[in-house]
Amino acid sequence: MKRRVLMLIAALAFAGVFSGVARADSIGPNCNTCQGSTYTLQYALEGTSGNLSTYDIIFTIDTSGYNGGGTLLDDVAFKVSAHDPTNVSLDAAPNGALNWTIMPGGINAGGCDGHGSGFVCAFANSLSFAAQVPDGTYQWVFDITVPTGSLFLGSMESSIKARYTNDDGRKVGALVSEDITLQPAVPEPGTLLLVGTGFLGLARAIRRLVAA
Repeated sequence: MKRRVLMLIAALAFAGVFSGVARADSIGPNCNTCQGSTYTLQYALEGTSGNLSTYDIIFTIDTSGYNGGGTLLDDVAFKVSAHDPTNVSLDAAPNGALNWTIMPGGINAGGCDGHGSGFVCAFANSLSFAAQVPDGTYQWVFDITVPTGSLFLGSMESSIKARYTNDDGRKVGALVSEDITLQPAVPEPGTLLLVGTGFLGLARAIRRLVAA
């Protein structure tokens, strides 16, 4: 009986920890404006100073199933807080973060439009730097600073936008505009290593208790 109880405790601990590192919820490929692509929005806390917190916001688009008729993806935007960020930077983007420009606001048929409280937009500096579609998975990683506790963490509370175009930069198909659930990012490999080390210690403790 003692062995069964201890093994149940270990199983529950394992499930509790790894439920927090599960793959983030995505939308697509069959949502209203998804056009065959799949969209994921994640966050990771970088640090907090005073009443402000800085986060990585990771916007991932799997375009392998894209069926909207365009050839390029040149504008993306997201909203994860009601507050306009006090600081924004772009750490990663298709063909290099330096080849994209960020600005406040959402997206209209012409691209980033500078309107929409809380939205952050990024656009390719030229069509040669845009993401080609359909062609696998692309990721944009933003650093944003917003008031602590202001992230939209409720179900389908955040928003994303994206624009697909033809080779001439003209919008093709629907403008992507969807609600999405912002999810914690999967921990870095170093974090997973620490978790694994912790479970080794737990296993040894259980072994000693069972043998007692």
